[in-house]
Order: sequence, then C-alpha cells, then structure tokens
Amino acid sequence: MDFMTYFKQIKGGSLKPLTLISGEELYLIDNLTKFITDNFLMPSYVDFNLTIIDSAMEVDQILNIAMTLPFFDERRIIVFSSTGMLKSVKEEQEEKLLNFLKEVPAHVNVVFAENDLDKRKKIYKFLSKEADLVVVERLARPDLVKWVTKRFKLYQKDVSLHVVNYFIEMINYLDPEANKNLYDVDNTVRMISGISGDVTESVINQYVEIPIENNIFKMMDAMSSKQMSEAITILNHFVSSGEPEIKIFYMINQQFRNIYKTKLLLDAGHTSATIASKLEIHPFVAKKAGTFATQFSNRQLSTIIQILEDVDQMMKSSGIEPLLLIEKALFQISTVPK
Repeated sequence: MDFMTYFKQIKGGSLKPLTLISGEELYLIDNLTKFITDNFLMPSYVDFNLTIIDSAMEVDQILNIAMTLPFFDERRIIVFSSTGMLKSVKEEQEEKLLNFLKEVPAHVNVVFAENDLDKRKKIYKFLSKEADLVVVERLARPDLVKWVTKRFKLYQKDVSLHVVNYFIEMINYLDPEANKNLYDVDNTVRMISGISGDVTESVINQYVEIPIENNIFKMMDAMSSKQMSEAITILNHFVSSGEPEIKIFYMINQQFRNIYKTKLLLDAGHTSATIASKLEIHPFVAKKAGTFATQFSNRQLSTIIQILEDVDQMMKSSGIEPLLLIEKALFQISTVPK
C-alpha cells in the first residue's frame, strides 16, 4: 500500500504485528515510523518500550529484547531502521529470525524500515505474505506543493502559491538525478523562513543553488535580447562554480534543440503538457522552451542548431579551448538574423 493509505490505517488504530516499509523518501519513512510509535506507545514510557535497531545485530539479542514484557504499557515496538538485514542476513541467523517472526509474541510489533531488500530471501517472501507492505515513494508535484506550503506555515511564513512553485523549480527535488530528498528541502525552507520580511523569488535565489538548467535559460534570454555581457557573466559564473565546459555546452545545445522541437510541435497544434510527454522532458522545461519558441523563427533555430553542430565538431577535433568555442558560439547565436 502507499504512504497515505497506511497513514490513515495507523491513525485509525490498526497496527499489524509485522510491517515492512520501503521506498525512496527517507524523510517520510522516518516520520511514518515516528507516527507509529506516537500512536501506539504511551509517551511516558516510550523510552522503555521502543527499540530502534540501526545496524546488523545478532538475532539472539533481538529475541531477548522481544521477550521482555512492556513496561507499564500494552506493547513493545521494535524498529529495524536501514540495517540491511533483509538483504545480508546469513542463513542461520535468517532461520532464527524467521522462526521468531512466525510466532511474534502478542505484546510485540516489529517494523522493518528497510530499503535494501533481497526478494529472493525467505524472510522477505514471508513478510510479503504476512506483513503490511508499505511503499513510500518520492512526492509528486501536487503533493510537494502542499507539503512545502505546510512547512513554510510551520515556520510562520505565509507564502503565495506562485512563490511555492518557484521554490519547487529552484530546489530541483522533482528531478530524480538531482538526488534531493525532503530533508534537504525542509532544511532550505527553514533557512529561508528565518529571514525577516516576505519570501520572494529574489530571496529564494539568495538561498537556493539554482539548477544549471535555469541559468542556461537566463543565458539564452540574455542572448535573445542582445545582452551579451550578461550572457558571458552567466557563462563565467558556471566555470568559476566548477561546471565543466563540456557540460555547459551540452546543456546549451540540448535546450536549443528542445526549443526547436517544441516550436515545431506547437505549430502542429500540441500543448505544453503533451510536448513535455512527447519529448520526455520536465513540464517546466517544456514551458520555458515554449516561451523561447515564440522569440525565434524556424529559420533562426535551424541556423543556431547548425552553429552548435559546428562548434561540437571543433570541440572534438580542433584542440581549441572549449570556453573560447562556447563564447564564439554565443556571439554567433546572438547575431543570427530573424
């Protein structure tokens, strides 16, 4: 089941003896295990009746913990947190643990919060039949908007929906390759909320490392409006920040190709949403590409693509400094007639 279904189940007072929670979003997994203990253990005695195991442990030690009766409460909860035991447990230890799980004492609830799984192991096969299986995925955009809005409110900041959406684009959580999690997002929300005054786009820009894709768009915007000093400043910022010149050129090349494809698809009657799906790009990128598509003619874009192809060949064969070739390409692109 998913996070919200299980959350409602726990809120309704139902907890199976065995639970297996896995998934990508550690923040939500940690909060879910805390929610379980908050709802099923008396706060005064939680330190006595909650055991969190966060590394591999001999099964005999686990059995000793489990057999100890709860202290002034109805149950004892044992949480396995990222121990790797469901993948790396040895056969003899697995048999012992499996025998225990098959006859869990009535006063014990066992929660495995494990992402490292070996589905071939007996213990996993047993849990998949007998335990509540909960998969905690990364938040999709609508849920992330709600979550970020609530976090800002928690830190006493009322933020407009427009600013929340801008923050989400800048934080880059929605890109799986960015390797951002909700702990990262929450830390940034808390940091921004510590300022006096309103949270605006310019404030976010001061506190969030803007993804290279967004700065590429700023560079392209500067080129299209003939502000070459601004475009070169952004390029130099990339280089001084340690971005490889090859990556910078690749991003410029990729975005112009996206713009050209987007323009052709828009001309054919497609919407921004269908373009994102068709080109397999992020909706934000598709939207930005659509905006730029109105600023260039098909002829201009065709010429720009050819310029970038020529530069690509020169990078591979000429031995000229890549940064010089990129600067040359920017100047050439800025002078392409409509």
